[in-house]
Amino acid sequence: MQGGIRSACKAGWIAGCALVLLAGCSGDITGELSRNVQVRDRVMSAIAADSALAGEMARRLVGNDHHRISVIETMLADDRSAQYVLTRIGHNPDAVDYVIQAAAADSAGRAHLAAKFKNMTAAKHGAK
Repeated sequence: MQGGIRSACKAGWIAGCALVLLAGCSGDITGELSRNVQVRDRVMSAIAADSALAGEMARRLVGNDHHRISVIETMLADDRSAQYVLTRIGHNPDAVDYVIQAAAADSAGRAHLAAKFKNMTAAKHGAK
């Protein structure tokens, strides 16, 4: 009987220690990610490997004004990403309208747009 009590006490002690260790590990995940390159790489690889997680992370990043700026600047700094984004904009009439509105927001932009449209019109009439 005493052997059973000792086994139960040992099992309870081991379970308690495991819970304390797990609680300690999960308590400061941000600090662990910033300090431990291997853990950070594993977490980022796991997110990148799962499209649902990657989508959720992207939504969280673009949902924050500060992070959105960083994400967009990073995308536009990469030639392939920038080309993809601009191609998507070019195929979306609403997005094209947003770009034209942004370009026409000041006098220099309006002058540039007017010159481009004038060239396009001249090229169209010259081709006929």
